[in-house]
Amino acid sequence: MGRPDTELKIISLVRYVDACDPARRHRDCPYAVERDGTRICREECREVLASTLRHGRVAAPAARTFDARELLLGETGPTPHMLWHTSSLLQVVLDVAQTHPLLDDGTLNLRRLVDATSALGALGCRGLDPDRIVRRGIAETMKLTLAGWLERLEFSDEPRGTGEHAARWRAFFRGDACDAISPGGYIEAIWLGKTARRLNAWLETAPLEDVLRWTPPEAWPEPGSAEPADEETKHWTWVVDRFTQTYLAEWSSESLKREYRYLAGAWSPGLPHALLAERELSREDVATALADRAVADDDAVDPATMTSLTGQAVALLEEGQRKAAAALLDGARRLRPSDLTLQQNHAFCILVDEPEKARAAFMNALARDTRRPEVALCNLALTEALLGNVQAAFDACELAYTTASYAGTVYLWVQGGDGWSVENTDVRRWAAHLGAELEQSRGVTGRWAQRKARVTQFAMPSASPSSAGTDGEGP
Repeated sequence: MGRPDTELKIISLVRYVDACDPARRHRDCPYAVERDGTRICREECREVLASTLRHGRVAAPAARTFDARELLLGETGPTPHMLWHTSSLLQVVLDVAQTHPLLDDGTLNLRRLVDATSALGALGCRGLDPDRIVRRGIAETMKLTLAGWLERLEFSDEPRGTGEHAARWRAFFRGDACDAISPGGYIEAIWLGKTARRLNAWLETAPLEDVLRWTPPEAWPEPGSAEPADEETKHWTWVVDRFTQTYLAEWSSESLKREYRYLAGAWSPGLPHALLAERELSREDVATALADRAVADDDAVDPATMTSLTGQAVALLEEGQRKAAAALLDGARRLRPSDLTLQQNHAFCILVDEPEKARAAFMNALARDTRRPEVALCNLALTEALLGNVQAAFDACELAYTTASYAGTVYLWVQGGDGWSVENTDVRRWAAHLGAELEQSRGVTGRWAQRKARVTQFAMPSASPSSAGTDGEGP
């Protein structure tokens, strides 16, 4: 790493390039060249500076070792700055898009705004347009977060947010602040109808700071020529996916297609080579991911959207807001009725309160060869237990326990002293505990108690199960 004064000089040069006006080029610019009697910028000007700025930094991670989260955790200092990886800077911006701009007391979250503007400024110096990142690359995530926040305010067990900020957004979505809205209505509104078009127009025309602060418009912007360009949106979504999503399975389908075209030499993204080299991908891996995506249901929600919805639902469930979590997913599942993951996510949210209704969704998923049947079986076992169908619960537990092969964990419903909560745990461990509880309810001790004893030798549960689970097949 160079001396601090050298680093400051490099950063100043990068900012000089950003502010460079081709019509009034400074005569002392060290990167200008003479051509046909006119001083012009060298084409490689920014790339020269960018590579100089990165001197001393760790080489870009290889395709198979890229871990976006680890890169972010390894950065120095709490505030984003020029020496951070592009991945880390974009993750900060994405995190801002997934959080509300106000604190619980109604004041502006200044830390959030400072992080956003710092990260966007550094990305701008790297050749990425901050305006396009926000209005194109993270706009869909921001809309989902806004709608999820409103769903929570509307349908939470403990409604909050009656201030002017919330009231103005409600009026924006409803058209009339007195109109009623059904669960899932805000999620539907961001994808369909006039409200969706007006929200797109606001994202496109509002000052960038207003977008970051979620400042609601005084008057509804009318949809028109300000609608975002579809191709440009796909381009910037690809940029965000490329540097923030570790696993290709979490990219949007369009981003995978663009990456494959780029690797095949059929498309140039128009970004500096040094920037693209911060993450190198295998053409074979991208092709495999595309092939996997090709067999998915056309009616399925895009993985990037699903990740955002799932994350918000889990956060609400962890707070005990089951009604709000269910409302968040309700509109999405109605719009995508063939998406098994969405249907099971919603059923998981209502499982404790409406087990009969949830049971039908899990039965349907199992009949249609869901991707993770052991998870659906866990959900089904709990619904049967809650409905008093003990033998059916035993049967589902047995299938979940004997067919589980995935070594990872899933989210489960756990009933403890404080009521129901979600826990990230192992399917076999959960099934053994629920099976033992069912045996105990019959006044016997049998193989389930033995299975429980085996699994608890390795990890003790934080609460007794009476649980149902979800991973990619639930929030």
